[in-house]
Amino acid sequence: MVVNSVPVPSALSELPNLEWTSGEELETNLFSTEPRASTKLMDIIKKLIHEVTAFRDQFVEDFQKPVEEIPEYRVPSIPDHLTKTPCFSNYSKEPCLQEISRGLQVYQVLLQYAHTQYPQSSEIPNVRDQTNILIMLVKGKMKAGTENLTDSEKKHVLGKVPTKTEWDRKRSVHAILRDLRHFLVDSKKALCRMGNRGDGCQ
Repeated sequence: MVVNSVPVPSALSELPNLEWTSGEELETNLFSTEPRASTKLMDIIKKLIHEVTAFRDQFVEDFQKPVEEIPEYRVPSIPDHLTKTPCFSNYSKEPCLQEISRGLQVYQVLLQYAHTQYPQSSEIPNVRDQTNILIMLVKGKMKAGTENLTDSEKKHVLGKVPTKTEWDRKRSVHAILRDLRHFLVDSKKALCRMGNRGDGCQ
């Protein structure tokens, strides 16, 4: 990532023991009978949370103030927090998986927008790729798959992002990263609640 033309090392360089894994390998391990199977899914979520947090924290240097001091700001097309869905309210496994899958698809579109604002970032493409793998794995756990977002829906998502001024664009990217982190944390909790317990649920 580059903030104000200063290269920022990827957060992954600080995690030598956390290597990105291919979707094929994850899919195989997810449905194996070994105890490590469910942990693979949790590993990728934990890595994503770390990467998004690190990128967000570097990004806020543009604001020249701590994250805690940046006013709350919400992009209208950002998905509802999972705490407001069947993942936590009136818990139901299948609708919860649908909420996670669809929410991740929306964030894929929003990350595409974030990348247009920070085209030299290497973290955003990594996060998008791994998010795509998560979507695939979550769909694989569902009895009935979730439809992919249509082109019209993607345009609608992007059309709701405030972009009038440079300040709006910066706040939008920060809000996307902040709420994606919340969504990933809640997804991890929800998947643990479904019985995918292991090292990643501790």
